[in-house]
Amino acid sequence: MPHLRFDLSVAVTDDERASFAEWVAETYAEVMDTGTDHVGVAVVESDPQLGGAGEDDPVALVNADVRVGRTVDQRHALARRLTTELGDRFGIPERTVYVVVTEHEGADFVLGGEPLDAWEPAERDGSSVGRDGDAGS
Repeated sequence: MPHLRFDLSVAVTDDERASFAEWVAETYAEVMDTGTDHVGVAVVESDPQLGGAGEDDPVALVNADVRVGRTVDQRHALARRLTTELGDRFGIPERTVYVVVTEHEGADFVLGGEPLDAWEPAERDGSSVGRDGDAGS
């Protein structure tokens, strides 16, 4: 169950937040070859700081916690797509979008108190589920 958190220095309406979160889930699923029903997205307005950014530059700090097994190409493709969309949608320049992808074993993802450690490639269509009915990531 991936978790993607966006700390943005720009104002975001509830509608923009919902639309962006939906886009993120769909994009994650496309790039990572999985479904959308298990993607967690948080969009937070905050005061992120980034070395090299000017005082008035909009900034986005992105943390993407994903399951081990995604390729470097997949992780970088996701980061590129997120960076571009943050610029197009919220006017955040590429140079002030900082994306960190962290990989975790399945047992590190816990939903409803139960680890999501079982995942099968057949789950990529989003219709199958892993251990005890939980979706994979």
